[in-house]
Amino acid sequence: MKYKTKGTFTNITKDIEVDIENGICVIFTPHTTCGVKILEDESLLVRDMESFLERIAPKCGVYAHDDIEKRDVPPTERINGYSHIRAMVLPQSLTVPVKDGKLTLGKWQSIFLIELDGNREREVIVKCIQQ
Repeated sequence: MKYKTKGTFTNITKDIEVDIENGICVIFTPHTTCGVKILEDESLLVRDMESFLERIAPKCGVYAHDDIEKRDVPPTERINGYSHIRAMVLPQSLTVPVKDGKLTLGKWQSIFLIELDGNREREVIVKCIQQ
Protein backbone atom coordinates (compact mmCIF):
# COMPACT_ATOMS: atom_id res chain seq x y z
CA MET A 1 0.00 0.00 0.00
CA LYS A 2 1.23 3.48 -0.82
CA TYR A 3 0.48 6.53 1.28
CA LYS A 4 1.10 10.21 0.80
CA THR A 5 1.38 11.22 4.43
CA LYS A 6 -0.33 14.43 5.55
CA GLY A 7 0.74 14.53 9.16
CA THR A 8 2.50 12.44 11.74
CA PHE A 9 -0.18 9.85 12.51
CA THR A 10 -2.20 8.05 9.81
CA ASN A 11 -4.69 5.38 10.86
CA ILE A 12 -4.26 2.59 8.29
CA THR A 13 -6.33 -0.12 10.02
CA LYS A 14 -9.17 -0.13 7.47
CA ASP A 15 -6.70 -0.35 4.56
CA ILE A 16 -5.17 -3.63 5.73
CA GLU A 17 -6.54 -6.50 3.70
CA VAL A 18 -6.61 -9.83 5.47
CA ASP A 19 -6.66 -12.70 2.97
CA ILE A 20 -6.52 -15.62 5.42
CA GLU A 21 -8.92 -17.18 7.91
CA ASN A 22 -6.54 -17.76 10.84
CA GLY A 23 -2.87 -16.98 11.40
CA ILE A 24 -0.82 -13.81 11.64
CA CYS A 25 -0.54 -10.60 9.70
CA VAL A 26 2.79 -8.78 9.47
CA ILE A 27 2.66 -5.04 8.72
CA PHE A 28 6.01 -3.52 7.70
CA THR A 29 7.27 -0.19 6.40
CA PRO A 30 10.64 -0.20 4.59
CA HIS A 31 11.69 3.31 5.65
CA THR A 32 14.13 4.56 8.29
CA THR A 33 12.15 7.67 9.21
CA CYS A 34 8.70 6.26 9.85
CA GLY A 35 7.19 3.40 11.79
CA VAL A 36 4.06 1.41 12.44
CA LYS A 37 2.45 1.09 15.84
CA ILE A 38 -0.77 0.00 17.52
CA LEU A 39 -2.26 3.03 19.27
CA GLU A 40 -5.57 4.49 20.33
CA ASP A 41 -7.12 6.83 17.73
CA GLU A 42 -8.05 9.77 19.95
CA SER A 43 -7.18 13.34 18.92
CA LEU A 44 -5.87 14.58 22.28
CA LEU A 45 -3.75 11.46 22.70
CA VAL A 46 -2.33 11.99 19.21
CA ARG A 47 -1.41 15.54 20.24
CA ASP A 48 0.31 14.15 23.36
CA MET A 49 2.26 11.64 21.25
CA GLU A 50 3.40 14.41 18.88
CA SER A 51 4.56 16.42 21.91
CA PHE A 52 6.46 13.39 23.21
CA LEU A 53 8.28 12.97 19.88
CA GLU A 54 9.19 16.67 19.87
CA ARG A 55 10.60 16.39 23.40
CA ILE A 56 12.82 13.39 22.66
CA ALA A 57 14.17 14.84 19.40
CA PRO A 58 13.25 18.48 18.67
CA LYS A 59 13.06 19.49 15.02
CA CYS A 60 15.19 22.52 15.82
CA GLY A 61 17.85 20.42 17.59
CA VAL A 62 21.45 20.09 16.45
CA TYR A 63 22.27 16.73 14.84
CA ALA A 64 25.57 15.61 13.28
CA HIS A 65 23.55 13.79 10.63
CA ASP A 66 22.41 17.19 9.34
CA ASP A 67 25.97 18.37 8.56
CA ILE A 68 25.64 17.54 4.87
CA GLU A 69 29.10 18.90 4.02
CA LYS A 70 30.71 16.19 6.17
CA ARG A 71 28.64 13.35 4.71
CA ASP A 72 29.00 11.55 1.41
CA VAL A 73 25.55 12.55 0.16
CA PRO A 74 24.16 14.94 -2.46
CA PRO A 75 23.87 18.57 -1.31
CA THR A 76 20.08 18.27 -1.68
CA GLU A 77 19.93 15.57 1.03
CA ARG A 78 17.13 16.08 3.57
CA ILE A 79 17.97 17.70 6.89
CA ASN A 80 16.27 15.11 9.08
CA GLY A 81 18.48 14.02 11.95
CA TYR A 82 15.57 14.50 14.34
CA SER A 83 13.42 12.03 12.40
CA HIS A 84 16.02 9.26 12.64
CA ILE A 85 16.32 9.78 16.40
CA ARG A 86 12.53 9.65 16.77
CA ALA A 87 12.42 6.44 14.73
CA MET A 88 14.53 4.71 17.38
CA VAL A 89 11.47 4.49 19.66
CA LEU A 90 9.15 3.10 16.99
CA PRO A 91 9.06 -0.29 15.29
CA GLN A 92 9.07 -0.65 11.50
CA SER A 93 6.91 -3.78 11.76
CA LEU A 94 4.03 -5.31 13.71
CA THR A 95 2.59 -8.78 13.96
CA VAL A 96 -1.14 -9.06 14.61
CA PRO A 97 -3.08 -12.31 15.10
CA VAL A 98 -5.85 -13.08 12.61
CA LYS A 99 -8.96 -14.99 13.64
CA ASP A 100 -11.98 -15.69 11.45
CA GLY A 101 -10.54 -13.51 8.69
CA LYS A 102 -10.15 -10.40 10.89
CA LEU A 103 -7.31 -8.69 12.69
CA THR A 104 -7.54 -9.48 16.41
CA LEU A 105 -7.29 -5.95 17.78
CA GLY A 106 -8.59 -4.68 21.11
CA LYS A 107 -11.57 -2.35 21.35
CA TRP A 108 -9.48 0.84 21.23
CA GLN A 109 -6.57 -0.41 19.12
CA SER A 110 -5.80 0.93 15.66
CA ILE A 111 -2.77 0.48 13.42
CA PHE A 112 -0.95 3.69 12.57
CA LEU A 113 1.68 4.64 10.04
CA ILE A 114 3.79 7.23 11.87
CA GLU A 115 5.55 9.74 9.64
CA LEU A 116 8.62 11.35 11.20
CA ASP A 117 10.08 13.25 8.25
CA GLY A 118 7.47 15.61 6.81
CA ASN A 119 4.85 14.75 4.24
CA ARG A 120 6.21 12.07 1.92
CA GLU A 121 5.17 9.07 -0.10
CA ARG A 122 5.49 5.92 1.99
CA GLU A 123 4.95 2.22 1.48
CA VAL A 124 3.41 -0.30 3.87
CA ILE A 125 3.83 -4.00 3.10
CA VAL A 126 1.29 -6.46 4.50
CA LYS A 127 1.89 -10.21 4.51
CA CYS A 128 -0.61 -12.62 6.05
CA ILE A 129 0.49 -16.12 6.98
CA GLN A 130 -2.11 -18.89 7.32
CA GLN A 131 -1.94 -21.03 10.45
